[in-house]
Amino acid sequence: MRFFYFLFILCFCGCENATSISGHYPDSGISFSFEGELSWVKTFGGTNEDVAHAVIETSDGGFAVFGNTKSINGDITDKALEESDLWLLKFNSEGELEWNKTYGGSGDDRGHSLIQMDDNGFMLLGYSQSADGLGTNNEGQHDNWIIRINEQGNFIWERSFGYAGHDHAYNIVKTSDGGALFNGFLDVTASNGAGNSISERTSRHGVGEFWCHKINAHGVVEWRNYYGGTSNDRSYDAIELVNGDFVLVGTTESSDVDVSESQGSYDVWVVMIDSLGNILWEKTLGGSEIDGANAVLQDGEGNIVVFGNSFSPDGNISYPKGSSDFWIITLNTSGEILSEHSFGGSSFDLGRGLAIGSNDDLWLAGYSRSNDGDVSLNQGDNDMLVLRLSPDKTVLNSFSLGGLSVDLAHDIIELSSGKIIVVGETESVDGLFQGNHGNKDLVVVQYH
Repeated sequence: MRFFYFLFILCFCGCENATSISGHYPDSGISFSFEGELSWVKTFGGTNEDVAHAVIETSDGGFAVFGNTKSINGDITDKALEESDLWLLKFNSEGELEWNKTYGGSGDDRGHSLIQMDDNGFMLLGYSQSADGLGTNNEGQHDNWIIRINEQGNFIWERSFGYAGHDHAYNIVKTSDGGALFNGFLDVTASNGAGNSISERTSRHGVGEFWCHKINAHGVVEWRNYYGGTSNDRSYDAIELVNGDFVLVGTTESSDVDVSESQGSYDVWVVMIDSLGNILWEKTLGGSEIDGANAVLQDGEGNIVVFGNSFSPDGNISYPKGSSDFWIITLNTSGEILSEHSFGGSSFDLGRGLAIGSNDDLWLAGYSRSNDGDVSLNQGDNDMLVLRLSPDKTVLNSFSLGGLSVDLAHDIIELSSGKIIVVGETESVDGLFQGNHGNKDLVVVQYH
């Protein structure tokens, strides 16, 4: 039951509709000073479910937003089935939508992460149940799925990776050798122990494992491996360090095999691997309640910053704020804790997106039901929450955005221009979300 409760809290918690708020936009190359103001809110979608999970800056100074859609109307004009498909939206540097395209088949296909390649095309990552349309193969339930497209969004190739169970992929990283690394989880029970190319481990592993693939630029697997114990382990983000090693983060319920020193219930789990996928070290972080990590980056000092949420009032958590808090931990490259901080209010707060700014500030994005502590306002249910932290983890700005229904932020970036882009989903139809097309809309927000 704890496993399903954990999944619940992670998930719960064409016309372009824009609300202009204020401000001018600095030209590229001009020194930028953050004013702390909302520029605009834009919603996209149709009458079904439309969600953004990721945003990246593109080589032309614009940005790309990636997620999935079930809609077949409104802004979605290239699909006919009300099943979920991957959905990519390309914006210019002024935040104007240039084009949007969907990718999928007749099954349930979800988009979670993307990178831009050297030819300015993209690799799109998610998971898929389709064996038709753009999907040529499915081994059962969901498989990890990569699609390669050109700069205009036109399909080039696709690859699927999976076995009989639910195998989800959440994050892809462009690697220094021109290839990519992607990670998520493998149902290793359903795979009967298959899914690694490094070592033979079968009976020791349990339901879910961190699952990691290293591929070249053409999608050919160079190596893959899974990591975890005999219970549920799921990875949600990863980075390549400057020395070529990788750090994977997520959550673990295990206390054996690869996982040591369980703190209790679900823990944050951080795993460092070398360029060939071998474990260098691993670390569990948290307390006696449910704790998880959704994002990781390497800061300007070379340290590892891990971000997620914590329900725990004990263990590694020194100053809990309430029910569930934004929780950020800084480790050195040996896995030693340098600092940890909780942010939020007395109610439910969950951290999803993490970005580093031009002045080594940190941007945190997620959602919140609080209206106290670090959260000054709540409009109803979950609101999008953005925090800006100084390098010493002091709150510089706090922004809440929402309506009467559920509004969630899933990712955030600071563009080279200094503009802040936040993406996610909204079910609200009031306030700044009056242009909602129906059900859930994909939402894009800009601060300056």
